[in-house]
Amino acid sequence: MVTETEQVVDRFLAAWKQASVDELLDFFTDDAVWRPMPMAPVTGKGALREALAGWLEGAVALDVEVKQQLSNATTVMHERTDRFSLGGEEHETPVCAVFEIDDGRIAAWREYFDMSPYAQD
Repeated sequence: MVTETEQVVDRFLAAWKQASVDELLDFFTDDAVWRPMPMAPVTGKGALREALAGWLEGAVALDVEVKQQLSNATTVMHERTDRFSLGGEEHETPVCAVFEIDDGRIAAWREYFDMSPYAQD
């Protein structure tokens, strides 16, 4: 049985594939925090708009495959693989994520993944 919190995250991930920053922002509380480890946290919709736009800039063919997911009334945790094309190169990134849901919106989003394939020398 899919919980209400999982439905929020599932809809968010479906929207992620469309790469519409405005649509994605609708999923967040005004004071939401996104923490893409190991980078600094991003707090509030204004900062989220800027960070998401930068993150999605140039990325095409976005896809998300959730491998395992569990939830309760306020939290969703999952393991997934993100796939996208950037600068003509195909990328596949394993991710573990935690979403805290408050009244149907994402209040906190933490992601754990290896950034080394994307680091600039």
